[in-house]
Amino acid sequence: MDTHAPDGVSFDPSNFSYHLRVLKEAGFVNDEGNGYRITQAGVRVVRAIRAGDIAPNAAFEAVPIEEPCPYCNGRSVLTLQDEWLFITCQDCPGAFAQEEHLPDGTIAGFQVSPAAVQDRTPHELFRMAFRVGMQVHRLFAAGLCPSCHATTSTELLELCPDHDLGDGAVCSSCGRTTDEFLAVSCDVCDRSLMTFPAIIVATDPAVIAALYERGNDVTDQAWTALSSPPEWPSEYVSTEPPVVAYTIPVPEGEPLSVQLDAELNVTVHAP
Repeated sequence: MDTHAPDGVSFDPSNFSYHLRVLKEAGFVNDEGNGYRITQAGVRVVRAIRAGDIAPNAAFEAVPIEEPCPYCNGRSVLTLQDEWLFITCQDCPGAFAQEEHLPDGTIAGFQVSPAAVQDRTPHELFRMAFRVGMQVHRLFAAGLCPSCHATTSTELLELCPDHDLGDGAVCSSCGRTTDEFLAVSCDVCDRSLMTFPAIIVATDPAVIAALYERGNDVTDQAWTALSSPPEWPSEYVSTEPPVVAYTIPVPEGEPLSVQLDAELNVTVHAP
């Protein structure tokens, strides 16, 4: 490691030694005898700095998008705050009225990094975030945390058989806006995903292949198809542990029967 200071910059060996010792004790630098080598932990810190992950957050408010709200066909807007891109409806409570910490009318929210925001318009950021969001769904479904790759656990997999919003924003039986709900989180870093069980089913490769064989091409999955739970008949196969069954209509032949269990395993039962 070169300890010579650039021209015009004073060098304090004691100060350098102190900071080098701190980096070594933290595991960011290894002493190789004839020099020093940055560890993978140190590389992650450098990458975070370059990506702007520890820089002040960018933000924008209420940028309209063409995609209407999937729940009321109302006006949808984008907002970016605290590294979260939210799609919200201006005309209805959205899909997560029960979550008081989310913006009013939230339809979906995607975690984005400062690097992702750079050089992208709000609409480009929306398209990017949706694609990444689908990958996040698949990683959680595979039991992998998208952030630290640790194991994950399903916190909640529920259907509400008596779902009725009445005149309110949430159902009196389940306390939610939608009749199905899934919450899964990382066992180590606590990153979590709140979504709909049917989205996990709809993005499963085996389900996509089975639907394709029956004349339903869903290989090009878009926001309009996955911004809300597909309206498939569903029921509990078991509640302890929870197993949910979906009946998926297809253009050709009998409907497809699919089950989702608490481990987020998807099983296709072809007719």
